[in-house]
Amino acid sequence: MQQLIKKGASAALDSPVIAALVQTMGLEPALLILKRHFTFTAYEIATAYQKGYSYALPAITAGLAAPEQKLAFLQKLTRSKLDREFSAKIESHYLQPFAAQQGIVGESELKSLRLQLIELIKVLSKQPLKLEAENRPFTESELAELVHEQGSLAITDLVLEQIAPVDDTLAEFLRYEELLGNAILFFLRELIRQDPRTKTTLETLQREGLWADVRDIKTAQQQLATMFQQQLGDQNARAMQALQAGDSSAANQITSHLGSLKQSLDALPEQLQAAQTAWQSSQQPLIAFSQRFENWANLLDSKVDQVLAAMGTLHGTIIRIDENVAILLKEFRQFMQQGGLSKQLKAGDEFTHHSSASLKLIQTAVAKLKRLPSNKPGYDQLVIMAGTVLSSTGETAEAEKLFQQALTMTNNRAETALAHFNLFQIRLWNKDYSQAFEHLDTASKLDELRYALHDVNKYPMKRLLGAGGMGCVFLCEDQWGENPVVVKCFWEGNKGPRDEVFREAMLMRRIAGEYVPKPLDCDFTQSGRPYFVTEYIEGALDGEAWLAQQGKLDVSTGIGVGLQIAQGLQVAHHQGIYHLDLKPANLLFKATKTGLMVKIIDFGLARVATSLRAEAVSRRSRSDLTQFGQSIVAGTYDYAPPEQLGDNQYGEPSAKSDLYAFGATLYRLMTGESPRHLNPRRLKDAPADLFELLCDCKEENPKHRPETAEVIARLTDLLVSKKPKKSGDIFRDRLKDGSEGPEMVVIPAGRFQMGDITGNGYDREKPVHEVSVESFAMGRYPVTVGEFKQFVESTRYKTEAETGDGAYVWNKEKQEVEKPKDANWHNPYFSQTDNHPVVCVSWNDAVAYTKWLNEQTGQPYRLPTEAEWEYAARAGTKTDYWWGNEIDKSQANYGMNLKQTSPVGDYKANPFGLYDTVGNVWEWCTDNWHENYEGAPTDGSVWKGGEESLRVLRGGSWVGNPTNVRSAYRVRYNPVIRVDYYGFRVAARIL
Repeated sequence: MQQLIKKGASAALDSPVIAALVQTMGLEPALLILKRHFTFTAYEIATAYQKGYSYALPAITAGLAAPEQKLAFLQKLTRSKLDREFSAKIESHYLQPFAAQQGIVGESELKSLRLQLIELIKVLSKQPLKLEAENRPFTESELAELVHEQGSLAITDLVLEQIAPVDDTLAEFLRYEELLGNAILFFLRELIRQDPRTKTTLETLQREGLWADVRDIKTAQQQLATMFQQQLGDQNARAMQALQAGDSSAANQITSHLGSLKQSLDALPEQLQAAQTAWQSSQQPLIAFSQRFENWANLLDSKVDQVLAAMGTLHGTIIRIDENVAILLKEFRQFMQQGGLSKQLKAGDEFTHHSSASLKLIQTAVAKLKRLPSNKPGYDQLVIMAGTVLSSTGETAEAEKLFQQALTMTNNRAETALAHFNLFQIRLWNKDYSQAFEHLDTASKLDELRYALHDVNKYPMKRLLGAGGMGCVFLCEDQWGENPVVVKCFWEGNKGPRDEVFREAMLMRRIAGEYVPKPLDCDFTQSGRPYFVTEYIEGALDGEAWLAQQGKLDVSTGIGVGLQIAQGLQVAHHQGIYHLDLKPANLLFKATKTGLMVKIIDFGLARVATSLRAEAVSRRSRSDLTQFGQSIVAGTYDYAPPEQLGDNQYGEPSAKSDLYAFGATLYRLMTGESPRHLNPRRLKDAPADLFELLCDCKEENPKHRPETAEVIARLTDLLVSKKPKKSGDIFRDRLKDGSEGPEMVVIPAGRFQMGDITGNGYDREKPVHEVSVESFAMGRYPVTVGEFKQFVESTRYKTEAETGDGAYVWNKEKQEVEKPKDANWHNPYFSQTDNHPVVCVSWNDAVAYTKWLNEQTGQPYRLPTEAEWEYAARAGTKTDYWWGNEIDKSQANYGMNLKQTSPVGDYKANPFGLYDTVGNVWEWCTDNWHENYEGAPTDGSVWKGGEESLRVLRGGSWVGNPTNVRSAYRVRYNPVIRVDYYGFRVAARIL
């Protein structure tokens, strides 16, 4: 089915409403009704298009004509009284905004444009709209397509394709805000709706709950609810008749239908809301147009021939301009047309390309301008046009003088506002934000509709904070005048529903509040410019301002900042949101008590507006650009990856594009230099791994760049390794999958008396001797089931209990120890969680775990030496237990009081911050067994020699008595033995 035919029929039927309501009622009933009543052929729809086109052109022309002519034209044809407000709507909503877009603001130029458009439309009206279509009813599949037709009803381009070549200016005007397409669809819809077949179709659909006039959703709901209530009453009566007649089958069938009707009634509010939303989403431009021009329907009272004939009475007016001025105006219009310029300066105008020949012609024209008397008619327009053209060549100082001249010589409010706005752009390009702000403030007060970049009544401006490739940023007051807010205004906004345009930005509010300034509002100005409002963070500086004031980041701070940025990227990337303009200027820094806070700005705005990046890509030289232009070019070439610079071999921009910019950004922040080429000497104080990470991020091929999770893991490792560890610090090393290893505590260096200090022990604990221990790290808890499970799942390791004959466990029922073959670390014959200490592991199993931890973290993990274990368990005390010489069961898990292990950390930590050093599980140490301490090392190192077949265990367990859980108590067992109260804790050297 032709696209035009489909969209025309869809507009007449309000098909988005039908599509939403058939979700509940079903498509088949709707198709039956359409097939029975909506018997239009494609040929008839095409004919309605041709008539709609024939009515639309005169109506638009009437709106362009001089006021007295347009009123006479419309009143004659519609036989009705129309006020001036109606007749001026084409002027205010289309002609004037279009003229402003083209840089036409003077009254004489506007009149000239009006005359030009009227004459061009008259010519166009003589060219019929030719459409080919079959003269047969729609098939069922085509009707289904009509019901589910999606997308906007933009048809202007489709119509223009069907007629002879149209003048460029006229085509642009007819495309403006979809003027021609909406006008044609307006008349087409009215024509088809007047047909009895359409009325019958819609009435029948409405009776079945398959269509509603959702313009008034409250009335629509009442009408449909009444209809459903009537059907419920009828069905109830039928059900009673069936029951009285003894027809249970019919009664059951009717009862089932009653249930469906009740469900439909309950779902009615939600379904109508969905229908209204769908209708507004796809037909919003046509809806707004129809509300604005509803009286145009009266034109249908006249025949097409009469309407077209009446067009001949319409014409425009024009004033005479001095010949020399006219010649220069023509020349400057040509310059503007060639460069895609308008009288109203745009932020990207300085990226305009001019050949050496055109530059010479422009200089010649400017010289002619300076020789002309300034009192000539049209001279004020000429000055503004010359300023616009000169500014695009880089001659901003000369352009500024011309705009200032325009201010002094014109009394025209529109031209004054335009000159102020252009001076705003010039000052902004030179980063003179204070003066730029003053000019914009004046321009927006003179003509808010045209020049206000956001709703200045809701958010009054206080000052201009900065500008970039997407737009400029203002400090404003909130609508209550109570709090400062930041308003981001965009140079070029994307069109569409608010929720669609700002979807990613508002999603960031929900998912990444920690990493972005809090979004507060988003909307469009009356002229369609988008703007975005966020919280204002007092005292924050963007990354470039921070470098200028505070200098480059030190290594630890830089790594920490990089980690915050990467974490923010990861949150967004998980939702498919890419920044695509990451650089220091799009970061906010604020010093806090805990370090440097980072917020990423402009996140989620890539789809709100276009950037000047494309224009910047075309300008490799920065020498002739303003400060603004140079910053855009630098931001493009220094931070954008190849795929954002037009290198198609790498595909579309993606999350990996942000990683490229991340590497460049972090290098810039930590060196203060351009990130175009990374130099390792500039990061000589940083770990070599950091430079390697930045190089990986800046790989030309996106496939070779790391994932965001890997960047976070590597930065975390660097942050931990770079940060000096001091006594009492708690840390966890990162594993390769991004998870964390066991929680470790830094044990301070010191001396202690090792052995039976109190005299309550055994010979194996003697002689007491002094040992010096260097600082080291020790597991805060015994290794847990969950931590051991990570190791097993990563390596598929089988413990010796699993590969051998099981483990020794306590049989609670028999009250004795036994050795079942299926007893092992995940089946110790008592219940346990991931937070219980792992048991039934041999010394060999424990060593295997530490080796895996080494490989995962790159850190020197091992089992503690016996001296380290006792030193850490005593924690500076000289008593049997770290709290004293007495013990009860509220202080530790021992003496069979729980009949099994307890979760780690259930009892108090010792002064060094270690848990479960008294009882719970015996803990394997590195050392071989020696019968006493004769000849023991005094430096805390591992004691070699002794009995190779035995290893030391310390700490006691849930089985042991008070003597066995003393800090000095020691036992030994074969390294292959597995028991349900044997576990271990890890240690590591501090690097």
